[in-house]
Amino acid sequence: MKKVLAWLLLLSILMLPLGGLAEEKNEWMEDSREQLVVGNPTPLRGCFFTEMWGGTTSDLDVQDLLHAYSPVVWDKDLVRYRYDHSVVQNAIAMNDKDGNRTYVLVFYEDLQFSNGARITAYDYAFSILLGMDKAVTECGGQTQDYSWLVGSDEYLSGESRVLSGVKVITDQMMQIQVKAEALPYFYELSRLDIHPYPIEEIAPGVVVFDEGEGIYLSEPLTGEMLKKTVTDRKTGYLSHPKTVSGPYTLKSFDGKTATFERNPKYKGNEDGWKPEIRTVRYTLAENRDMIRKLKDGEFGLLNKVTMGETIRSGLRLQRAESGYDMTRYKRTGLTLIRYMENSIPVQELAVRKAIALCFDRERYIQEYAGPAGVRMDAFCGIGQWMYRLAKGQMVVSGELAEKIGEEAITLDGVKQYGFSIAEAKKKLTDAGWTLNENGGRYEEGVRYKEINGELVGLKLTMGMPESGEARDLLERYLLPNLEEAGIQLALKPVDMELIEKNYEGKSTYDLLYLGENFSIYFDTQLMAPDEDYSGNLTDCRRELAIMARKMVRTEPTDVVSFMKKWVELQEKISETLPVLPVYSNDYFDFYTRELHQYRITDAVTWGEAIVRSYMSDIEEMDEEAQQKRRDEVTELEKQFDEQGD
Repeated sequence: MKKVLAWLLLLSILMLPLGGLAEEKNEWMEDSREQLVVGNPTPLRGCFFTEMWGGTTSDLDVQDLLHAYSPVVWDKDLVRYRYDHSVVQNAIAMNDKDGNRTYVLVFYEDLQFSNGARITAYDYAFSILLGMDKAVTECGGQTQDYSWLVGSDEYLSGESRVLSGVKVITDQMMQIQVKAEALPYFYELSRLDIHPYPIEEIAPGVVVFDEGEGIYLSEPLTGEMLKKTVTDRKTGYLSHPKTVSGPYTLKSFDGKTATFERNPKYKGNEDGWKPEIRTVRYTLAENRDMIRKLKDGEFGLLNKVTMGETIRSGLRLQRAESGYDMTRYKRTGLTLIRYMENSIPVQELAVRKAIALCFDRERYIQEYAGPAGVRMDAFCGIGQWMYRLAKGQMVVSGELAEKIGEEAITLDGVKQYGFSIAEAKKKLTDAGWTLNENGGRYEEGVRYKEINGELVGLKLTMGMPESGEARDLLERYLLPNLEEAGIQLALKPVDMELIEKNYEGKSTYDLLYLGENFSIYFDTQLMAPDEDYSGNLTDCRRELAIMARKMVRTEPTDVVSFMKKWVELQEKISETLPVLPVYSNDYFDFYTRELHQYRITDAVTWGEAIVRSYMSDIEEMDEEAQQKRRDEVTELEKQFDEQGD
């Protein structure tokens, strides 16, 4: 008790309140609609619980509906994480004599799970212990990186049964201690982005204890346990979570369509917003008919529409009928080709460059995404704040603006690979790919080369999502050009789960074609090499991983130093080509005007934006507003028509 009182006294002296919930809250609409159907061209996999078992971008968006109450939130204006004022009542950060940094968090008492159980510091402690546990890998997941926690080495090695860097002081208060050697870190507060998860549903019978030395589990987790409680496809928490903390609960999921119902126990976000739409149904929307289904009322919202012809159809609908609206916003990720380390041919930089030179990306993007697409040569998306800052598209002022100008931070040094089959042939010839399948002189067909005493041919396979539109365009703007240069490439459409497994682990392909929608912060693990392999590609990834780690080891307030390191990393990626960036693009969301206050540009995901929205009658527009809207849509439609011709 004395220990608790000492902590409370310390907090009362050193801490300033973070502020409570906003006083003004949205009023319930008496005529609010009962259901919104959301369509997206990316299918759900059913990974609705953390990213430890992967998941498509659709899965990650859905997680925002189901899980909430992280102590921190991303602030788009500050370009950094900060405390969430609806979750954390008070917080303090202190450094000890060894340079370790201790965070003390005090949670509000009114946080509840959807079953009415109170959320306490022990629930956050369980989430940390679960994220570190080897049982996760035993059932097909990837553990989270908590190497920055004091005591993590001893805990993970089994030397200590307690995790000393995390302590539960009271039900409302916990302490998290960061190693001195893990500081500085540019995304420092992102380490506290922890959602509470129900231990009784994931590890029934297990309890989190803290007797003053740190947290620990009453009994060890096992892979067999998590296979039953988490990854079971019919009942597991991964795809069928029953008890959640977010604005919605999961009512059903059949492998394609998920239905969510409003969570009455959700207290609201820090602005006081609670969901008003009673039911949200989320399912796959096909490019070929999604706009027609929007018009027919089968969809109320189409999220992340990217294909040029589909966007054009949506614009026509909006121009012709006044009952529809749209929002255009920039993608934080990109579409890319990833070269795989298991492939002997692509270990050679000359081969990777030749493939890049054979891809007519400009025409591919023109036909697929239209004017919404932007060819990328850097490993980033046009919506990322780093890209926007380097391109001069982000408004900055004061000292930061002066420093950015003085340092001349741009992406001008990033290497570009235009379309040139002749140059690709020369690079392959210069690199020794000058033999045929019999070891004689190459004249036509597939090029070969003797590597370590064996004749290796440029017969490659590329795994890609099951998208007919993308495959057709690759067959038009990549495959014949590669064939002319002496490279045979077979496209292998596979489901997203297999794409992810190949992306994250051992691959059966030479290349992967996929999208990467970056997290809010740049994940340095994307650069990590597979140490089971050796060669040029592995070496370059190892070097890039070191650069990425140095990049994030920057003080959170030192934006200029971070940007300089980020630009250097992008230049090195373009030089060594572990990936071939293809394009980034604008997303278009089309929706009925019965959906109000849908402000996706103020949110990270549609799942976050929908909490602020409601369904009601379409508001009448005066003639002047209607004409202005028609003019804007007509001009945009003209851009798509011109590029499509």
